[in-house]
Amino acid sequence: MRIQYEFHVKEQQYDAYQKIIESLDDVKIWKGHLSIRRIDQNNRESILAFRNKKQIEWVGKNKENLSVMIKYGDGPLAGYQIFQVADGSIIIKGNVRLRGAWILFTRFAISHIIEGEVNALRRLFPE
Repeated sequence: MRIQYEFHVKEQQYDAYQKIIESLDDVKIWKGHLSIRRIDQNNRESILAFRNKKQIEWVGKNKENLSVMIKYGDGPLAGYQIFQVADGSIIIKGNVRLRGAWILFTRFAISHIIEGEVNALRRLFPE
């Protein structure tokens, strides 16, 4: 499943790119991605977060097109996510594999992920 969202910012392109890179490890900015949510009646817990430090395989930074790519490994949310700074906006792109019984969970998780990313960008770029 591919996702894409455009977040508008008033900052210069390179400044916005630098802010994203500098904030990647800031728990206060990305706090929505570190919280644990109950997902079923058996009270099993799962981190519904692309920013789960255990799942991140690598982070790539590309200064030519002002983008940051985060690759995620195992689990139902394996895939990648890109933050690309364009003229006046930050484009969030991603790809998550939908598999078997995980399809409903994955769709729910993706909506949570996008909501968390947008909230984090609002904290990083207040209007």
